[in-house]
Amino acid sequence: MAQADETVSDYDLIKTTIGHYFDGLRLADRARLERAFAVEYAHMKGYIKDANGKLVESSRAMNEVIDEWVAREPNPALKGSIVSINIYSDIAAQATFDFNGVYTDAFQLAKINGEWRIMSKFYVNQ
Repeated sequence: MAQADETVSDYDLIKTTIGHYFDGLRLADRARLERAFAVEYAHMKGYIKDANGKLVESSRAMNEVIDEWVAREPNPALKGSIVSINIYSDIAAQATFDFNGVYTDAFQLAKINGEWRIMSKFYVNQ
């Protein structure tokens, strides 16, 4: 009897990484967030609405952002979905994620020591 192929595709591994990001954010779970990001290298950049509704630029180190996210109350009701994944080499990919219809996230991912990690998150507040 032939044994089933137990290898997991890079596409599935990237989906898992993005799942760690989203579940970590929803549940204020540092361990999951740190599994998603290459924390020592990652940054979050993007456009967020200020108090007047104007989009303003933002750039922060991911370790600082994770500290803020885990200090929040968990919100398991948040919704999100992967829009696209583009793997363009054996160590580099990008993905787009719809966060609750409020933010669009673009992730740049790198395979580090065999695991996909988010190196950069660019977002736009819709």
